[in-house]
Amino acid sequence: MKIKKITALLLSHVLIFSLVSCASSGKGSAKKDSVKELAPVIRTADKPYQGVYYSLFVRSFADSNGDGIGDFNGIIKKLDYLNDGNDETTSDLGITGIWLLPIYPSQSYHGYDVDDYYDVNPDYGTLEDFENLLAECKKRGISVILDMTCNHSSTYTSWFQASKNPEDPHHTWYRWITEDDTRYNLKQKMWGHNVWNEDWKYKGNFYAGLFGNHMPDFNLDDPALREEFKNVMKFWMDKGVSGFRYDAAGHVYNSAKTPAGTPSTENAVKWWKEIVDYNKSVNPDTYNVGEVWENSSIRSQYVAGLGSDFHFDMGTRIENILKAGNDGGNTYASGLQAEYEKLALYNPDYIDAPFLSNHDQPRSAGVLKGDFETLKAAASMYMLTEGVPFMYYGEEIAMKSGTDDPSKRTPMIWNTTVESTGLPKDKLQTTWSESRYNKKTLSVAEQSKDPSSLLNYYKRLIRLRTSHSGLYAGRFSAVSTGSGAVSSWQMKDDIETCFVMINVSAEPVTVTIPESYADFSPIFFSHTSAVIEDGKATIPARGTIVISDR
Repeated sequence: MKIKKITALLLSHVLIFSLVSCASSGKGSAKKDSVKELAPVIRTADKPYQGVYYSLFVRSFADSNGDGIGDFNGIIKKLDYLNDGNDETTSDLGITGIWLLPIYPSQSYHGYDVDDYYDVNPDYGTLEDFENLLAECKKRGISVILDMTCNHSSTYTSWFQASKNPEDPHHTWYRWITEDDTRYNLKQKMWGHNVWNEDWKYKGNFYAGLFGNHMPDFNLDDPALREEFKNVMKFWMDKGVSGFRYDAAGHVYNSAKTPAGTPSTENAVKWWKEIVDYNKSVNPDTYNVGEVWENSSIRSQYVAGLGSDFHFDMGTRIENILKAGNDGGNTYASGLQAEYEKLALYNPDYIDAPFLSNHDQPRSAGVLKGDFETLKAAASMYMLTEGVPFMYYGEEIAMKSGTDDPSKRTPMIWNTTVESTGLPKDKLQTTWSESRYNKKTLSVAEQSKDPSSLLNYYKRLIRLRTSHSGLYAGRFSAVSTGSGAVSSWQMKDDIETCFVMINVSAEPVTVTIPESYADFSPIFFSHTSAVIEDGKATIPARGTIVISDR
């Protein structure tokens, strides 16, 4: 992972101190201490592969034209909530990147069955609207990556329609077989449906669809298709997109749709390396991350090609530890270190992508009963590890869901409870769907007014991470305090070393700070009641302390 020059980092810390001093010197203002409360800081994470990303479902985020559906112009009007581009303010989240779930024309509400890879969903606006969004993001220092499906398209794309004809050049762009091909089992099922689907017009011809007959799978062995995907990447990067999140990255050579003996993982890794290397040839700072929903041994192999993939199951482990209120022998940190070591074996420059929950998983706020203090600890446990953290929209206000996909993607809650805020209903509120799980969820407007809210905690945590190179560019190593109630680790780059301590229990705990960090200074207390004294740290229930040598 790249790091900044020493001189730049030293200057940044001087600027941080100066900015906080200036912010607190105004007439009648109280001094703001960024260690203990939300305060201005200067962020130094400024590359697409640094900082914190916000996973955003356009349909559910902000509606600019009153049709109930979120759109690009709605996002533009809410960008100052995400990052206003001014480090002297504290009203924004402070995220540095956005991952947009699919924005292309599609027959479904979610967009993962793409009709046209060179256009946008008309529900969301026009290409010009999208370009305006990119321009406004650039002004604020926000990188944008797009969700991209290289595993499958929709049946409506012109590519697939042409491929139905066995004589058409596009036929080999998809995984077509005939009924007499003995290499495959035409009765094979996956996730409850058939993998192979017969075409109604060209009888005896079958196409693969791992995710359903409406999502035909590509044949990435075809050289022309591989080149076409490079054209697609360049089309969007030329518009200002910083990279891509690759959907179903672990399935592009799934053994269910390839002949027996096919080196599926090896072929997939080669494909991802080819496309990521191409993206880097267009933009050396591009950030690409893949969805490889597999165990750590398989996931680790994919970073050789992708460079970065999502840390699946991290959120589940965090939830389980917090529900138990105990981390045993620092098992969370020890387990992470073992996984990072696996990643490094395949790619020393790997970038992990930690997250708590995403659009395919039950929201963590529901799993953790909406308890703000527990959710704050959960946020610390993924935000302060290695790589580029991804937060799912609404996570910062404790939105909840069921187990079905639609309930995980319901509208962002801006201000629907007018009585408690004294403000009018937010005109940008999307209404395309309702959620029975969020009747009592406190809106952005409500939480913005409460210094102790989960929303304001995320603002503090993101500012901490993006202003300390040890956190956003460092490598992780497990370091125990000797307490089963505390999960702890070191984050270190060439500039800075940070030591993180998180009390996962529901009671305050006092631990001895390991000798190597005894002279470090506090850079983050989750609660004002946190104390460091005489080489010991007293951490409130579900609290976090971070100390640094800078």
